[in-house]
Amino acid sequence: MTTGSATRPSDDRVGDRLAALRRAVRTERRRIADERQAFDAFRKRLADIEPRTAARARTTDRTSAADRTSAADRTSATTPLVGERSASTPGLCAVRDAYEETVMSVPHYAEDYDDTYPESLAAEFGRELSATLTAGTAFDPAIKRELQRAIRDRREGCVAVLDTLDTEAASLADLREPLPELARDLDSLAGADLESLDFGALEAHHARAGALRDRCETLARNRQATIRRQRRDLRVPGETPDVPRYLYADRETTYPVLATIADLAERAASFRSRVETAIAEW
Repeated sequence: MTTGSATRPSDDRVGDRLAALRRAVRTERRRIADERQAFDAFRKRLADIEPRTAARARTTDRTSAADRTSAADRTSATTPLVGERSASTPGLCAVRDAYEETVMSVPHYAEDYDDTYPESLAAEFGRELSATLTAGTAFDPAIKRELQRAIRDRREGCVAVLDTLDTEAASLADLREPLPELARDLDSLAGADLESLDFGALEAHHARAGALRDRCETLARNRQATIRRQRRDLRVPGETPDVPRYLYADRETTYPVLATIADLAERAASFRSRVETAIAEW
């Protein structure tokens, strides 16, 4: 059974492609905005967590050890304490609770990341800070300051990515009319019966096809300039070199806008070649 898509006007198909790309940008922007808000919330939670020096932690350790020994004398000495959180790390436990309830609770977390607390810390703040927060013995002022700096950097990174996505959305919006219009013009030319046209009409069609091809080349140059500018001035997460590879990696082509423009340019060139053949045979 056919879907009927093969008979749809090409401008509709081009419009659908652009709409799908714009949806992808909006979806990613919503996720990055959620992450920025999560880091803001984590930063606020962290401000209320009191750090303490190693000396205070050792004093608490000795006191807590004595308390646990006394408690053990009053209860069965053969029963292990399972899942007990060390009394020397209440600050680190509070940090973990705050992180899990903010950064690890964004709506898309399981779908996009689905990693553990140490893995998430390492990905966001680096392995060294992750080890400090998961295997340390005290949440001291120096660790708190380092974590606050890391949160600020990640929050600023989210803002930079949002700027990138806004630039990409604007680039796609600029193409929302020109690309479908090009496709419509090419559809109109493709329907011409070249054998029935006189020499003047053939020359006019040849010039029109050339003009459409030139428009495609202009749009392609502008799009390539946008990608280069994004590479130079803007940031995307991870190691991806540019915005299209970051946003559209799961699509048929890594650079779908350029691929669409190239397809239209090829159609214009092909029709122009047909007209040249008709002129030669006239």
